[in-house]
Amino acid sequence: MSLVYPFSGDINLHVKGRISAEDATRQDKTARVVLQRLQDQPGLILADEVGMGKTFVALAVAVSVALSNRGRRPVVVMVPSTLKEKWPADFALFREKCLPESVAKRLHCGTAERAVDFLKLLDDPPVRRKSVIFLTHGAMSRGLNDQWVMLALIRQSLHRRRGVDQLRVALCRSMSDLLQMKWVQARDQDIWTKLLKTHPSGWFPILNAIDLANDDPVPASVMEALPELGTQTVFEALQKIPLRRSKNYGQYILAARKEIKDSVRSLWQECLQKTRLRLPLLILDEAHHLKNADTQLASLFRSQDSHGDADEISRGPLAGVFERMLFLTATPFQLGHGELCSVLDRFDGICWKGGAAPGIGRVGFAQQKQQLRSSLDAAQEAAATLDHAWGRLTTEDLKIGDTAFGHVADWWPAARQSDKLTPAAGDVMHCFNRTKERMENAEKLLRQWVVRHLKSRNLSAPHTAISRRLRFVGRSIQIDQQPEGEQGIVVQGNALLPFLLAARATSHNPESRPVFAEGLASSYEAFLHTRSNNGAGSTDGDDDPSHPVSINDETRWYLSHLESLITNGGSDDVHHPKITATVQRVVDIWRRGEKAVVFCHYVATGRVLRQKITDAIQAEVLRIGAEKLNLPTDQVAAELDLIGKRFFDEDSPIRRACDAEAIELVSQYPALSERQDDLIEIVRRNVRTPSFLVRYFSLDRERLNAAAMSAALETPDLSGLTLRQVLKQFLTFLVERCGKVDRERYIDAVKRIQTGAHFGVDAAREYEDDELQGERADRLLPNVRLVNGTTRSETRQRLMLT
Repeated sequence: MSLVYPFSGDINLHVKGRISAEDATRQDKTARVVLQRLQDQPGLILADEVGMGKTFVALAVAVSVALSNRGRRPVVVMVPSTLKEKWPADFALFREKCLPESVAKRLHCGTAERAVDFLKLLDDPPVRRKSVIFLTHGAMSRGLNDQWVMLALIRQSLHRRRGVDQLRVALCRSMSDLLQMKWVQARDQDIWTKLLKTHPSGWFPILNAIDLANDDPVPASVMEALPELGTQTVFEALQKIPLRRSKNYGQYILAARKEIKDSVRSLWQECLQKTRLRLPLLILDEAHHLKNADTQLASLFRSQDSHGDADEISRGPLAGVFERMLFLTATPFQLGHGELCSVLDRFDGICWKGGAAPGIGRVGFAQQKQQLRSSLDAAQEAAATLDHAWGRLTTEDLKIGDTAFGHVADWWPAARQSDKLTPAAGDVMHCFNRTKERMENAEKLLRQWVVRHLKSRNLSAPHTAISRRLRFVGRSIQIDQQPEGEQGIVVQGNALLPFLLAARATSHNPESRPVFAEGLASSYEAFLHTRSNNGAGSTDGDDDPSHPVSINDETRWYLSHLESLITNGGSDDVHHPKITATVQRVVDIWRRGEKAVVFCHYVATGRVLRQKITDAIQAEVLRIGAEKLNLPTDQVAAELDLIGKRFFDEDSPIRRACDAEAIELVSQYPALSERQDDLIEIVRRNVRTPSFLVRYFSLDRERLNAAAMSAALETPDLSGLTLRQVLKQFLTFLVERCGKVDRERYIDAVKRIQTGAHFGVDAAREYEDDELQGERADRLLPNVRLVNGTTRSETRQRLMLT
């Protein structure tokens, strides 16, 4: 038999300003394909490229399943901790924009970061049951690590035992230490006595009375499983706790706590078996990290716990819980094909029993996986053989009959049509055709399990003639065009010697090239970091982790002299060609009113770029300010600060003009009326910064009035858009593309930015420790930000919104 969940006819994925009619049609079709494929197979990987709308496709599938499955069973969406706020916000937007109000009212979501919260949501009666549960990665694999559950286990271990009155009294004295919940007893000195005397089903009113609970603290499934759980070892550990505090009191508390936690792990498995869960669908986001746990980028977008989740799903207590699975990833082919097959192995963890089981059956699924794996192996072997054959080609082989070709790009098209090839070229052609055939076979088999769409290489209408992405290599970053051939940035002046030393070191120790030479090519700071750590912890990419390399004496001599040259001269004195070019490019983009995003492979490079870009923009602000104000550079900052303060003087002409312009803009969007004051303040606080003042205002101190404000708003940026148009686009974005929840998040995030004077103490208030990463806040600009693996999830999400 198969499982049939039809696509809900109430869903309309066309969201004005956010999802075009063309994209909505594709997403609609994709959701239908996913539901159709899931009828007869256990799972599917949705692998659309970034920005293609995987989230809304997944939500369309989830909503269709939630609306049509028996018993209103919830769909579970497992998300990385970094996206635990985004998914519920997107669900709220989906309900608001893509569903009729009458249908949206029937759909609700819940979030769970712990297994106990997950079980509580499953406990809800049908009338309050959530349609979709967003479960944070790691919640399932961590089990029931909850203090109220531990207390329920303690109570159960004492239940119906004789002669435990004295022990119960002693436990009430030590319970705050045992459960690490001292704040609870601060609310009610007798709380532990009351709870131990009461069945967990009666704890809610007791805890609610002192504002410690808004739901039953112990899930019903836990209470059901407790009587059948062996608690003798817990009881014995509790008996060892001294009746009164003694020298070894702390040790016995730790031992008892460990025993309780060990029993709670068994309780988690018992609960899942007792509840006999059968949930219709699991959607797992960031699925490509299931087999890529050791990379540092993994810490940006998911936790190590996703591996534990995968084991819970396919082999642990959650095996057999879900009827189908849908995995989401934008990068399925960054995995080796063996790892991709291992991700597919997780689909074996669905429920294979009952009428809803896939028609292919478990044996059929195993056979199809093996067939796919063998086909991918064959394609890989053929590609390796082709690579080897290609490596044997020489210039003598670039001919057809008597006609020689100067470049392989000219030879290849003709060679594909000819049988007059040299033996080596003929071998290449044979290997190519063999590889092509095997890859096509593998793609045909893979297509059943992976759905993937790529973005058009050009922008959508009416800008179809414009390429979505242009690739400029090497020196083109400096000259704004691609030179003939691929020319690198010129290394000259005092940068020559460091690179010559690096080249010599690499020639003596070739295997050290990825660790030291590539670090030097990125920045001097990256080289110094890889040198001091022997390559460990240097990168922030999604590659395999760096491994220490051994270096010989000759290499060590060159590296030592290179390090000495950089540190003694100072990296500020020895200008790095790539860093210098990147800084100049970013400042040029900033000068024209645009934003720039710089991706760095090495952590140290990102940090030094932040500081050098900050220094360069500050210098440019002072330079432009000095020209416009006709002042010495050392007086510009103070004068810009005085001008900025006029925007907060209610009697100032520029303040009145700024507010009037902002009110006129915001009033065109009635949906933003409740946040009008906040939006006006956001405009005012940003345009008064030195960064805005020097680029958009003439800075004639006697003419900072309505005309100056209007002229500033009509100043275009690099794209040709005026500041007024940019502000209108932002307001339109808030109204048309955002739901109510997202709108509030964006406005709050932008409002939180401490624009200040962009100098000194004002700027220092903007940063948390995870952003500073050892740097002094007063040396940074709030509009130059750094994000890497050490940045907290909350900080990263806030910066992404702004």
